[in-house]
Amino acid sequence: MNFQESKTKENLARSFAAECQEGARYQFLAKMAQQEGYQYMSMLIRTLAHNEMSHAQQFFNKIVELGGNQTQNIDISAGYPFKSGELCDILLQEAENEHGSAESIYPQFAEIARDEGFKDVAELFEMVASVERTHERTLRKLHENLKCDCLYKCESGKHSFKCDECGTIILDKCAPKTCPLCKMGQGYYRIDFSIN
Repeated sequence: MNFQESKTKENLARSFAAECQEGARYQFLAKMAQQEGYQYMSMLIRTLAHNEMSHAQQFFNKIVELGGNQTQNIDISAGYPFKSGELCDILLQEAENEHGSAESIYPQFAEIARDEGFKDVAELFEMVASVERTHERTLRKLHENLKCDCLYKCESGKHSFKCDECGTIILDKCAPKTCPLCKMGQGYYRIDFSIN
């Protein structure tokens, strides 16, 4: 099938736009986490933002590769989430967005691309879906642990907590409120999801 006449071209453009918007929303969310004192969480979310912009770049590159200079503008119509609320709520909302991309949108786009003869684009959609699944898991764990006040606690025994600022490692049931070495707040300690 001719790329210019394909549904795959539109799906790549929609995906590019969605990933750019997701990257921006994660930057906003990271700033919110940082303002609330969760520096390490903020760093994790900024990494997700970086991932999303990398996905956008791959979709952009594929449009340029397949469309060349014939692709000047692609009109798209799609819905994009604009939700707000508390940090904990937004983490869950973003996890649900990632779930939709990973389990519904990108698999559908991959199937269309494969049917239209764009095997490499189908594989790109599938690879991005796989990453989105990891984003969903990360966001759900952040949400769950923040909701139950378990970001910096372990339920049983002692656990290793590492300050991301100075590297101090504490073996205890919870991360200290303030690092004994650099005096940074608890939000600088690494979040280990295996503690819950």
